[in-house]
Amino acid sequence: MSEPKKIAIVGAGLGGIALSYHLIRKGCNVTVFDNGVNHSSRVAAGMINPIVFRRMNKGWRVDEFIPYDISFYKELEEQCSKSFFHPVQIRRMFSSEQEKSYWLEKQAQEEYQDYLHEVNEADETYSLAKNDFGSGRLKQAFYVETDTFLSCMHVFINQHAIMQGVFKYDGLSGNSYNGVEYDEIVFCEGYLGFDNPWFSDLPLGQTKGETLTVKAHSLPDNISLNRKCFMLPLGDHTYKIGSTYEWETTDLSITENGKKALLEKLSYLTDEEVVVIDQEAGIRPTTPDRRPLIGTHHTYEHLHLFNGLGTKGYLIAPLLAKEFCDYLLEKKELDPEMNLERFYK
Repeated sequence: MSEPKKIAIVGAGLGGIALSYHLIRKGCNVTVFDNGVNHSSRVAAGMINPIVFRRMNKGWRVDEFIPYDISFYKELEEQCSKSFFHPVQIRRMFSSEQEKSYWLEKQAQEEYQDYLHEVNEADETYSLAKNDFGSGRLKQAFYVETDTFLSCMHVFINQHAIMQGVFKYDGLSGNSYNGVEYDEIVFCEGYLGFDNPWFSDLPLGQTKGETLTVKAHSLPDNISLNRKCFMLPLGDHTYKIGSTYEWETTDLSITENGKKALLEKLSYLTDEEVVVIDQEAGIRPTTPDRRPLIGTHHTYEHLHLFNGLGTKGYLIAPLLAKEFCDYLLEKKELDPEMNLERFYK
């Protein structure tokens, strides 16, 4: 019987812990290196939304992602006896007649039946938000309580893997790090991967996002409203509002401009004066084609990348981590749309 593979995971944000979980379940000997700072994974609202609202299209591979997410997150809830994965009703307040026409066109198509409710009179006249053009409701939308989920995952990984501190690039020689040899080394560094010397030729972007937590009394407490921004109810008349986009920056400070921009976006949903009780910022790892960067270095076959999950991390990470685990251990092919080889051709 062969020895279990010895694998180093660099980074314990969403991507790193999802991949570590799958590798541990497959019997691998996993060591996780982390600097203890996982801003974007914790700041994220954890929304799982099957639709891209601009033209009301299904998101990339949602027919595969959503069923896998449900089984993955529910399995983890049972395993750690915590509740963090919740269905949520997302109501899109249409921003134009054209946007509404896209929805009406798609709701009649069979491939959208699982994701779009048919617009009815109550949607047209919905009164708990500004309603200029009517609204539509999604099916199969969820959110993950990120703090609880990440805490559960870190407990699991602490119990089943070796935890180390910061990974320093100058300690790596071949497949040996500080004198310890690994079969595979996977970089899951999020936006910090921008400085990784082995993958610096790939177009990994750094996109800052800010969110607000606000108190409000006239907004619905059981529906996530969406127009210009998302508004996620957290209970007790408290809501998370997001998000801003600021490109090519690593400044994690919250800004007055970010706060003003989010309140302006919120004004498209309500005229209510809200009380801001918190503001956060995180940096997302993004790519030009909005697909992850996953695969193997073109020269060093023991060095790998699992990054670029972007704004859809909680939707796509569970299944992509499984697929990458199968790629590492069983040589299964990667989806060419996410394989970093697309940038080497």
